[in-house]
Amino acid sequence: MRLVSAIVLFPFTTRAFVPATTHLPRALVTPLQARSTSSSSSKPDNKKRNKKKKAFRRVEPPKPRPRITDYEENRDPWVNDDRLDAPINCEHFETCPGCIVNANVGNVDIVKSAKLFFSSAAVRKKRMDIMGGRKNQHDIRDEDVMVEEADDGFYKVLIPSPVKQWRTQAKLAVAAKSSSWSRDGCDFGLYQRGTHKVLPIPSCEVHHPSINKAVRALEEATAKVGTSAFDENSSEGGLRYVQFQVERTTGRICLTLVWNAEASKQAQPALSRLTKELQRLAPNLWHSMWLHCNDGAGNNIFSRNPNRWTRISGPEFVREPIPVGDMGWLYFTPMAFRQGNMDGFDILANDVARAIPGGSRVCELYAGVGLLGLTALSYHAQEGKTPLVWLRCSDENPANPRCFKRSVDSLPFSITDRGRRKRRHNSKKDDGPITIGDLMQQMEAADTSAPDLHAEEETEQDKVTYKVASAAKALYDGQGLGANVLVVDPPRKGLEDEVLIELCKSVNSYQNFAEDKAMLMIPDHKVNWVNNIDTVIYVSCGFEALARDAEKMLSSQAGWMLESATGYVLFPGSDHVETIAIFKRRL
Repeated sequence: MRLVSAIVLFPFTTRAFVPATTHLPRALVTPLQARSTSSSSSKPDNKKRNKKKKAFRRVEPPKPRPRITDYEENRDPWVNDDRLDAPINCEHFETCPGCIVNANVGNVDIVKSAKLFFSSAAVRKKRMDIMGGRKNQHDIRDEDVMVEEADDGFYKVLIPSPVKQWRTQAKLAVAAKSSSWSRDGCDFGLYQRGTHKVLPIPSCEVHHPSINKAVRALEEATAKVGTSAFDENSSEGGLRYVQFQVERTTGRICLTLVWNAEASKQAQPALSRLTKELQRLAPNLWHSMWLHCNDGAGNNIFSRNPNRWTRISGPEFVREPIPVGDMGWLYFTPMAFRQGNMDGFDILANDVARAIPGGSRVCELYAGVGLLGLTALSYHAQEGKTPLVWLRCSDENPANPRCFKRSVDSLPFSITDRGRRKRRHNSKKDDGPITIGDLMQQMEAADTSAPDLHAEEETEQDKVTYKVASAAKALYDGQGLGANVLVVDPPRKGLEDEVLIELCKSVNSYQNFAEDKAMLMIPDHKVNWVNNIDTVIYVSCGFEALARDAEKMLSSQAGWMLESATGYVLFPGSDHVETIAIFKRRL
């Protein structure tokens, strides 16, 4: 260990001046930091003292949190078979447009279409189970791709949650309870098929019990205080829609009231009367209450304009456990996308994590709050597994980054690498030598003009990052450069054209490997922005779009083969299926 070779003290200051390259033992930092840079008679400003205290505040390590779902149980084939036959037995069935089947929830038209597609001859030619050890698809014989039955069993179907009480988020329309007097209270339900007539569903069997309790409380409260429902014919009335989000660990409801108003002031005093009555009727039911102002003429329920949102009461974020391990939380606000069946999506997220090879560099497009990426990050950080090298998430919703950052901060530093990287940016390692330059910066940290040494600035070199951008812009900004795994979870319309074009490009063997756009040695118009990606995990909520995108990828010169396709009946009773399709590049 090298000691200071010379220290010069000037008569007009107490600061020590030594060359910046000279090293001090770490033990000398504390007394020197404690030395004041001003005379002993002066008192530090309160703001400076508070800022310094805040900067050096210790961060408590994350604590274990409860688990909501059991992956092994929900993946059990016997459990899955029981759920396929289990009835829903809802009293609103047949009149309610939400469910089209009361049992055999995996035997719906969209699932049958998916089975036919993945068993077709065109797809079988590009399936890895058919390709086997063949090096060229031209080696496949006609009899290899022709099947006697329409479904060859390649497309597996899973019911990842019970068929009842699975819905943890619901949006309901509002209508006046009585046509003769608008202030008799409100009904809450879904539009009947082909109409804008609201069908009340107060006892829905697929709703989480807390949602049904909230509906009954709203019915009683709106009748008590005379809340008027919006009338689309006259454009009069107040309450238009309601959204319920269940925080599963507490069973409490994050309630959003969508009001026919341009600003919150116009919703008063009716809004305050309603929320006070709701708090009186069910004080332990509400996690938080929000107002969203919507005076538009269209069918959109929400706007991303932050000026349209007002938090009335309660915490800003709903917390949900990251689906693997016992550390870390996901954070949601009503402005961020959240799955309707969180229990079922936990299982899907686990399967995505297991499909990503250990040690991967992962780019996630259409990431939302980062649920899939952070689940994979946590999964591969477990003992005995190889951690991900880095994770880059992106989405165009500007409300997502705050949720994402809180989620990352809830994870241990050993998973996110943020603690080590932050120290690397700000100083040397705790157990190593410290330069005088570093020491002087730390001594001056109390000065408001000095940089905040403990501020954490996200850079391209951080292990976990988030970018607000469309999927296409994220790729063109270099989010996928250097990644070997791409995770996409697009909306129902599927991939953006620009993203699909990149995925259908041939690998450019002349393109240098780079993880940063600035390091590329070829012009942008010649860049393949997914050049190093060899695995695409496509999470689809719209099967028709997936079929279209898959056909283009498999028929392109990019070398894609289909490894697997699994259907998840996330909304039992409806004609809907989520699909994970895994593509591997074979050159």
